[in-house]
Amino acid sequence: SFPSDEGWPFAKYLGACGRMVAVNYVGEELWSFFNAPWEKRVDLAKQLMDIAEQLTNNDFDFALYLLDVSFDNFAVGPRDGKVIVVDAENVVVADKRLIKQ
Repeated sequence: SFPSDEGWPFAKYLGACGRMVAVNYVGEELWSFFNAPWEKRVDLAKQLMDIAEQLTNNDFDFALYLLDVSFDNFAVGPRDGKVIVVDAENVVVADKRLIKQ
């Protein structure tokens, strides 16, 4: 519903079988950057805030709220250093148009 090809910060969905979902490998999990230089950690923190903003305020009037926010559910791309949500199994989708009504 919210594909990475359209700019959403989620890992690319490859398919599913039963309760198993396959997504592409993005990179190392966020927790592996605990001891990274301060500038890198600030960049990652800013990206997390940008993700929260994008999921809350977007052109589709849907707000997505991640319910399982942990270091294991985010990964950092090795080439571009971009933070991606790799585990979004617990998400609430709110229709902001209905809330405004």
